[in-house]
Amino acid sequence: CTALRTMVAEESRADEPKATTDATPMDAEAAPAPPEPVNPVATYMAVLKPALAVLDRLVSTKEARYAVHALRSLGTMRKMSRSDPAASKSALTTAVSTYFGPNHPQRAVLLEMLAAVPAEASATAAADVSEPEPEKRRALLPEAELFLSLLVLLLLIDAATAEQAAACSAALLARLAGFNRRTLDLIAEKVYFYASWAHERLGRLDSIRSTLLAAQRTACLQHNVPCQATLLNLLLRNYQHYKLYDQADKLLAKSTFPEQASNCQLARFLYYTGRIKALQLEYTEAHRCLLQAQRKAPQSSALGFKLAAHKLGAIVQLLLGEIPDRAIFRVANSRAAMKPYLKLVQAVRLGDLAAFRLAMDTHAQTFAKDGNATLVVRLRQNVIRAGLRNISLAYSQVYLRDAAAKLKLDHPEDMESIAAKAIRDGVIDATIDHAAGVLISKESLDAYNTLEPQAAFHKRITFCLNLHNDAVKAMSYPPDAHKAELADADTIKERQREEQELAQSLAEEDDDF
Repeated sequence: CTALRTMVAEESRADEPKATTDATPMDAEAAPAPPEPVNPVATYMAVLKPALAVLDRLVSTKEARYAVHALRSLGTMRKMSRSDPAASKSALTTAVSTYFGPNHPQRAVLLEMLAAVPAEASATAAADVSEPEPEKRRALLPEAELFLSLLVLLLLIDAATAEQAAACSAALLARLAGFNRRTLDLIAEKVYFYASWAHERLGRLDSIRSTLLAAQRTACLQHNVPCQATLLNLLLRNYQHYKLYDQADKLLAKSTFPEQASNCQLARFLYYTGRIKALQLEYTEAHRCLLQAQRKAPQSSALGFKLAAHKLGAIVQLLLGEIPDRAIFRVANSRAAMKPYLKLVQAVRLGDLAAFRLAMDTHAQTFAKDGNATLVVRLRQNVIRAGLRNISLAYSQVYLRDAAAKLKLDHPEDMESIAAKAIRDGVIDATIDHAAGVLISKESLDAYNTLEPQAAFHKRITFCLNLHNDAVKAMSYPPDAHKAELADADTIKERQREEQELAQSLAEEDDDF
């Protein structure tokens, strides 16, 4: 019996599920090991080191594409700086201490600037970067030096330390002026841009104007295309910031924007040119420039720039007597920002002077902040003209006092002069009976008997021709493609020998004759 019970117990134990062995994989899948915490400093350095390696390759190969590749990492590192300024400060302090030699003139300046960045409470560990041995340390390239200095400047700008950012940018510009290397062109472009931005945030944009002018002259002499385009735009922005439109127009007249410049810089240049032309009453040229700026702007980004271009473009179109397309006011991400300008468009289209006054009073701060208050004030005459045109189309004869009441003019006695000017400018086709004080409208003529269709076709043809010329300029051909059509030296010698023999034979025939 004892043996039987022992056999039954062993069989029952054999039939039981192996809970420990079967449950172990399931438990491991259900409760995975917690991931290791990511060190932001190490992540920042992991992006920085390849960028510096690419800059070394730039110097050795002299190919600009490596500079473009290195500058693309600025956006990634800037996002890291905004998310964790303390980690970026620690990483840049380590990088400056590592790559800058003890006697380097920029080392102490950059470390002092980094010390001014406010340190926030962070659980970030120290960077695991070992400083190289003194005998293994290489001389720091100017490209790497300016790249690291630019990162420090970006950190100071994002940390809202305006005084330190302006001081760092001034030191960086002074250092940049001592170099004359074509491999620095694309990096110098970024340096000038962010230096101007740092001074603008501090409110001392005029203090950097002379430096930008000198850099612009140097860039033109050295045929530095990226810096030429950027510096020209910065100077135009500098002049417009202080409302020096006459000086900005003189700069435009004496400068030539390079054709090889990037699309973003071209869009900025067209926008600044359009604003200057609009303030100088050249609305047709301003509308052309602003329309091109809107088309050249990036489609998936740069929302602020596109909003500024659409706002100014809408006002210029109203000043030209045109109504902007309603689609620009229906975009989801810009509907709220464009609402004040939609009110203006509605008031001008209806010729409602009361609605125009209400829109100006309600959104006066918005127009002043956008820098369009001066142009908006000019729209009052267009509102009156649009209302007078509607009255002329609705009535064959109307008393001037009744027209003034419908337009809600502040001074009704000015109605006669306003109507006379509208008739002279061709806004309405009418006559004035001065004795009776009546505005008499003429019958509307067929538009096809006028020059309006010709002007419309001319406008479309001009646009198509300009588009075709831009497309031809943008066509790229394989390098050295023209050389394939040239004959080699042996072919040229054979052709010359045949020509000489032919000439000799002709000469012999002439002698025989």
